[in-house]
Amino acid sequence: MKALIIVDMLNDFYTGVLQNEAHASKIVPVIRALIDHARSRPDWVVVYSNDAHRADDAEIAVWGPHAMAGTRGADVIDAIAPVGAAREIVSPKRFYGAFDETGLDEILKRYGVTDVVVVGQHTHCCVRHTSYGAFVRGYGVEIPTDGVCVFDGVDNAAAIEYLRTIYGATITDSAAILAADARKAA
Repeated sequence: MKALIIVDMLNDFYTGVLQNEAHASKIVPVIRALIDHARSRPDWVVVYSNDAHRADDAEIAVWGPHAMAGTRGADVIDAIAPVGAAREIVSPKRFYGAFDETGLDEILKRYGVTDVVVVGQHTHCCVRHTSYGAFVRGYGVEIPTDGVCVFDGVDNAAAIEYLRTIYGATITDSAAILAADARKAA
């Protein structure tokens, strides 16, 4: 069983206070295709790992108020928003990583998930911390290079290489993930 973990594809990271639309818009079609694929398969779950901060969260001191719980800024962008499908999990987080104090590990274990595909923003930060959380919990980690992005001035390739060398992540692209599943189904 696999989990597609979509990290921080939120309004505040797209067009809001920490906007990154120039880069994030390029990965939206990839994430959309992976979501559609995962929803169509019985051996996948879809996880939306979303910042949902409170005023006293540690990140607020670093980044300023963003993706505050209950605001539009903390909602997933409309193009890939959750629809309440079966095996769809919305997992609010208050720290960088999807596994930090969220209960996500227990949920994925109940589904029998052994591998995660991590997409979204930002490769050097929240994608990295999510990958670390998956790695230390024994999940296989796969990163499609066309499904992650960073802010201007950050080297996305270096961030991806870090995930490969330090966490043993499989680095691929979305087409390879879809093709591998098609071969399994055949």
